[in-house]
Amino acid sequence: MNKKQISEDWMPSEATIIKMMAAYPGVDIQYEKEKFVDYYLSNGGVSANWEAAFRNWIRRADEYARSRGVRESGHTETNSSNVSNRRKRILRVAKSGDSTVDGRVKRLPSGERD
Repeated sequence: MNKKQISEDWMPSEATIIKMMAAYPGVDIQYEKEKFVDYYLSNGGVSANWEAAFRNWIRRADEYARSRGVRESGHTETNSSNVSNRRKRILRVAKSGDSTVDGRVKRLPSGERD
């Protein structure tokens, strides 16, 4: 079987999505699919069967979450909610108008933090 790179628009089959959603209800399949494609695009990975590789990715996401005692999808540091919250904090810092460049981390006043 020939190995090939993943395409930017790769999607698992509907059957795979349904199977993974049923088997691993705590895993955010869409979010993990985006991470999966980006990971292999950025690393130039090749596979003979992207469906099988994706099923294994979802299983590992579930195993990782359970090993950490997490009920959410994927890594706690990179789950959808945490990423969204970080983006909101970064945007607030950016909009705060601080133009100093001294290498220090800009922090919001404690009353403005999530």
